[in-house]
Amino acid sequence: MGQVAEVPYPDGYRSWQHVKSVVVGPEHKSFASEGGKIFEFYANQAAVDGYRTGRFPNGSVIVRETLRAVAGEGESQGILTGGERSALDVMMKDDRVYRETGGWGFETFNSKNGRLAEQERMQCYGCHVKQKDHDMVFSTLAAAGGVGTPYPDGYRRAFLHSSMVPRSTFDAFAKKPCETPCMAGIFHFYANDKAMEGLRTGSYPEGAILAEEMLEWLPTGTNGAKEGQRRLVGVMVRDSQRYSSIGGRGYGMFDGDSRADRLDAKTREACYQCHIARKNQAHVFSEYRER
Repeated sequence: MGQVAEVPYPDGYRSWQHVKSVVVGPEHKSFASEGGKIFEFYANQAAVDGYRTGRFPNGSVIVRETLRAVAGEGESQGILTGGERSALDVMMKDDRVYRETGGWGFETFNSKNGRLAEQERMQCYGCHVKQKDHDMVFSTLAAAGGVGTPYPDGYRRAFLHSSMVPRSTFDAFAKKPCETPCMAGIFHFYANDKAMEGLRTGSYPEGAILAEEMLEWLPTGTNGAKEGQRRLVGVMVRDSQRYSSIGGRGYGMFDGDSRADRLDAKTREACYQCHIARKNQAHVFSEYRER
């Protein structure tokens, strides 16, 4: 294997998106070597996009910061806080440079910013290749307030695959959280490239995103109607790891121009129970017709 470009030190990583914190307890098999430490995970914006779609673009950087746990004293007794940094593990995606290690470069900076030997980088790859179905990444990004679903930014630039105006006899929206205002508008359904693959083949890959937009349907007074204000945006995301408890699909609903997901765990479960009726169609109700 030829000389491979070094992974640069991730300057400013603490200002990036914080992904999660981990403390290894005594019941875990790695406690002997990893106990007494606090692990903090960070991701740059490209990596955040990768967590949400399931595929990380070139330029993604994920950092695991290892801190020595410090036991509190006095009134702080029983509290562990992060102390001195002992190591900084970095993954950087560039499938042009790191072809022999799955498109990722691996590096560990010790407390004195020393680097890994080449053999140790291959050991990193040997471990991460177990996660090849998740683009070599072990960690997951949890949304605020539980396993929520991110807003589908730019969904109108995705493929508009169908539209629908429900009639009063249409009872599919009779249950919460869909019962209101879903009978008062016109729906447009959008799909990213991976979701279009699923609509055509029946098998949805990781990162498939379906978005539904409901607009007010306003009578014009001439037996016609026109589009009005946006009332809601619904989203369904394929991520078998993050949403394993609800069939590998995340559900979200956003009112008007809000970007705050109004579904909680209970209503998200209700979405799942409704969509499970379409299990033979990969839990998807909408259809695509070539024309």
